[in-house]
Amino acid sequence: MVTKSAQIPDEQAEPGQMPGDGEHAAEPVRGRPDSSTTRVLGVLDLFTVDAPSWTADMLVERLGLARATVYRYVKALYDAGFLVPAAGGGYVLGPRFIEFDRQIRIADPLLQVAPAVIAELRDKVAGAQVLCSFYGDRVLSVLNDRTDPKLTLQMERGRPFPLFFGAPSRIIVAYLPTYQLKNLLLNHGKEISDAGLGDSWPAFRAKLKAIRRAGHYVGSQLDKNVVGVAAPIFRAPNAVTASICLVRRKSVVKPEHIPEMAQWAMDAAARISDRLQAFQGGASNISAPNFPTPRLGR
Repeated sequence: MVTKSAQIPDEQAEPGQMPGDGEHAAEPVRGRPDSSTTRVLGVLDLFTVDAPSWTADMLVERLGLARATVYRYVKALYDAGFLVPAAGGGYVLGPRFIEFDRQIRIADPLLQVAPAVIAELRDKVAGAQVLCSFYGDRVLSVLNDRTDPKLTLQMERGRPFPLFFGAPSRIIVAYLPTYQLKNLLLNHGKEISDAGLGDSWPAFRAKLKAIRRAGHYVGSQLDKNVVGVAAPIFRAPNAVTASICLVRRKSVVKPEHIPEMAQWAMDAAARISDRLQAFQGGASNISAPNFPTPRLGR
């Protein structure tokens, strides 16, 4: 068995260089202020489905940091269970994420209150219901309830969606505060334009206002073979946090089905919002810290 000390390189500063020095700083993660914590989190951001394994040398080259600094970050992540050694001298995501996933499934307020509402709609929808959560600049599928065996979805749990494409994402974006929307346009103007949401602030605002006026969004941008109807979920008044999307195969959807699906989605979203706010208000007598809403952009 390879020992822990053999798997993790010792931190040794290069001659004339202090740990943490480097020619280039790592790119800040999703717009947060640059810091050691941000850089460590930036290491985890590099591990993707397309690039699941990274060696220390690869990380040094990609991050542009001193070797000693990267070794220190890798060791910290390894000690915490976020990274584990893999074949070929690389590292992959570790079992700590599995532990966290279980905790989220058990303790996440959204997953505590939404399944009961989703279960009541199951027979009516006769397709699938996708519950999506919003954080930072991502929309992520957290629950997929499918009853149509012929329905193929790309919305499995843990899969992020583009922020400006697809009903689950667009309905969330439509209800973001003005300062976040302006920040989005500033940092993602081309993506917004390519998505057909406008190439200026007045145009972007008008598109989103129309979505808010409807209270739901109908789309097939992510999968041309299905139709999704999404409605927003709020953790507090005017604070959107998630969406629920009712999905059917396009081949079985008739135009007259859409208004009915939209009403189901909006009713379900309203009930989940009410239960979520009541759950969070009565879950604990301990006051939660008043963290600011994350600002979007890079």
